[in-house]
Amino acid sequence: MDFDLLFVAQSVKVTNWLTPVWLLSAGFAFGFILVLLTMLKVFIFQRIPFFNGVWENPSLRWIFGILTSLVYVGLVLGFMYWRGGDAIFGPALIMPMVFIVPVCFILGFGVWSLISKRMIGETGSLFREGFAGWLNMVCIAAILFCAGGFALAQFDGFGVLKFVDAPMEFVDSLKRLPATGQFTTDGEKLFRSKPKTVEIAPSPKTDEDGNAFGGQKVLVDFDGQEVKWLLMQSDQRLELSAGVAVTEVPSAAYIFDLAASEEPTVYLQRLDGKGRIPPAQIDHFYVRNTGKTPANLKLSWSITPLYNEVALIPFMAGLVLMTFLLYYVVSTMCPKIFAIAHSTFKTEVGQPLFMLVMIVGGVFILASVYVPYNTFGEDIKMFKDSGLTLIRVLAIFLAIWAASKSVAEEIEGRTALTVLSKPVGRRQFIVGKFTGISMAIAVMFVILGMWFIIWTAYKPIYDFQEASKGLCEWPTCYREAIHVGPGLFLCFLEVLVFVAVSVAISTRFGILANFLICFSIYVLGHLTPLLVQSSFAAFEPVVVFGQLVAIVFPVLNHYDVQAAINTNSSVPFDYLGWSMIYTALYGSMALLLALVFFEDRDLA
Repeated sequence: MDFDLLFVAQSVKVTNWLTPVWLLSAGFAFGFILVLLTMLKVFIFQRIPFFNGVWENPSLRWIFGILTSLVYVGLVLGFMYWRGGDAIFGPALIMPMVFIVPVCFILGFGVWSLISKRMIGETGSLFREGFAGWLNMVCIAAILFCAGGFALAQFDGFGVLKFVDAPMEFVDSLKRLPATGQFTTDGEKLFRSKPKTVEIAPSPKTDEDGNAFGGQKVLVDFDGQEVKWLLMQSDQRLELSAGVAVTEVPSAAYIFDLAASEEPTVYLQRLDGKGRIPPAQIDHFYVRNTGKTPANLKLSWSITPLYNEVALIPFMAGLVLMTFLLYYVVSTMCPKIFAIAHSTFKTEVGQPLFMLVMIVGGVFILASVYVPYNTFGEDIKMFKDSGLTLIRVLAIFLAIWAASKSVAEEIEGRTALTVLSKPVGRRQFIVGKFTGISMAIAVMFVILGMWFIIWTAYKPIYDFQEASKGLCEWPTCYREAIHVGPGLFLCFLEVLVFVAVSVAISTRFGILANFLICFSIYVLGHLTPLLVQSSFAAFEPVVVFGQLVAIVFPVLNHYDVQAAINTNSSVPFDYLGWSMIYTALYGSMALLLALVFFEDRDLA
């Protein structure tokens, strides 16, 4: 009897499943290393007399804060120009700048607050406790998994298990990542608005030595294995070959016969490296003009690493670093709000309900992998949709429970009166409660989200095995897993709206009314498009009710990625940006309403 158990015999299916997880863990590990280096820099600057006194001096604070913020903005714009050129500076830049400028100014001022004298004894506890402490545990687990991948690959998994086949090949691709992009002839960076044109003279039949003329050299610089696409355009018929003279090409399969056209011809290189461009370093093209007049050739190409999936590593590293920095900066700039948020966070994550929700969500996600959905090969779509819905509903339930316990019960139990007897205002109390509950929800999303991504990467392997389709390669698992990320982020934004609404309700009502009102908002918010469409009917009450719902209640369908899941498409970053703006606006209105309700609430 042939047994193929997980930890008995090394299986390529297990490696294909865990390779995307290893890439994700490498991003977390790299980001955490950057966080440690940043904290080391903060520790050093805190001991330098001039720098640690900037924040206490109002004039120096404004001067250095503005200068540092402008430097950050300049660095980001310089990086965007280096990657995209002139094409990035246009209307498409408006959406990124909406987020880049505020974040850079928060970090620009916050970094001086972080290295101030008053933080010399508090930075260590800030790094170890609370929200950062939970993130530290996730990042340390990622470091161990990443290091384990290197060790197991070095010894061939000891014949038992490997997380990744060749981690050093991913490292090599990561090194090549800065050199990738779009280029034109002579190795120049391609700015899409400025393609370079090369003039190709009519080609003689023989060269000076009497040999058949192989073509005119056009300088290029790329590795054939890294070519994603090649774009060619000419006003006359041309023959091209990569690296080898046209007359010496062993097979016509390696020759590009380019016809005269006003539209460019796009060639996509085969992933196995057996296309018309040899898998080797190419420093020139041979081009032969068979006409009688000079031809104009436009040649450009796109370079990606051999494993372009490694782009996930710097993205996740930057996200981890930005999360830690914003947490540290906001905690030092708003100490009173942070004190309430920190206390609320520790209370909520210490509740048995928090761990119960995490366990229920984890078990359901794991069990959902093996549930037959009877979708004729599309079970992965149902798995994604059900998993995202589960995490969203559990998070909303936890947010309502936390808001009711943290706000409503503290008001009824006179605890809020004790807190407000300190030098803390009512506004700081409400904002602190919102921030603390949001951090608890963020921890839940990080842990359950990672768990969901891990099993989403495994789902294609299980489906291939059940359908007898053979072996599922790891890039397929990677694509399915990585597309879950934007959906998780949108679900988190939706839960933030409910945190703000629930805090506002908790200032006046108890937990039962909170659940009923939030449940009604959830149902009506997801039905808003249908109600608005029905408002076009002639029945006047339907028209009025549909318009009222569209104005008062949040349109929660903005956070639904069912359409993207059904079409196997990714969610664009612009859509995520608009969703963040919508969440900020609606959440701010809910918090303002909470402040109005709480301002004249009699706490005695």
